[in-house]
Amino acid sequence: MALFLWIGSACGAILGLSHALYLYRQIAARCTTADAAGINRRGLYYAIWTFALWTIFGSYVLAFWLLGATVYALVRLILGQRAA
Repeated sequence: MALFLWIGSACGAILGLSHALYLYRQIAARCTTADAAGINRRGLYYAIWTFALWTIFGSYVLAFWLLGATVYALVRLILGQRAA
């Protein structure tokens, strides 16, 4: 179980980092206020929270994704092409 939590957190951190970078770029492009170093505080705030939440809940996302993929495969196997 601990290994699954570590794997889920690592996957969540990877996805969270990419999502955080995307959000920071979108907010920084929209909001022109930046400090002297050129960092947009609002974008950084959203990016940090996005990364943290993806890392914390990465195991849940991984578990539900695996469960959903398994159920989807079983439904497709049982019902055939009619499920589409």
